[in-house]
Amino acid sequence: MRRDDRGQTTLDFTIGVTIFVVVLAGVFLFVPGTLQPFEEGGQENIVTANRVADQLSEHVLAEPTEPYVLENGCVVPFFDESEPVPAECNYEGGTLQERVGYGDFQFANVSIRGSVAGSSEVEQLCYESANPAGSRLESGSDCGESDDTRLAVGSDLEGVESSVTARRVVELDDQTVFLVVQLW
Repeated sequence: MRRDDRGQTTLDFTIGVTIFVVVLAGVFLFVPGTLQPFEEGGQENIVTANRVADQLSEHVLAEPTEPYVLENGCVVPFFDESEPVPAECNYEGGTLQERVGYGDFQFANVSIRGSVAGSSEVEQLCYESANPAGSRLESGSDCGESDDTRLAVGSDLEGVESSVTARRVVELDDQTVFLVVQLW
């Protein structure tokens, strides 16, 4: 047997291994992308929660010219679906899903939280329309009167193991509060 009759050279082997590694890497990159529509992922929830929080704090509950300053007249009908929506508000009546636009297989909760009356604890707030301006927000423990509007709408989070939360610092009734959007 002669040496130049050999069927494979070092260069042939290197090219073959390189092609094999490139194809193998392509398969590992391609297969997860084909399975992704059937997997449940949290990335979509993060994007949706942030979009909803921005939409509410900049356009829906606030004037676009004055973002993050919520309009008192638009906040109460947003959280109390039985209230009529004034024409100057940037949303129409309906369910929370119709007003902010999240997916059919997602659940959401929107609330306004803060601390009132010198308390350091951040808690659920209520809106009392009968009080004078600047003192309409009450802590959740003070809620319960018939005129109070609980500033929370959407599904209940009890028993939910994982959710995505987006917070925005906003102003309501001349007080700094948090607009909290939770999605799961």
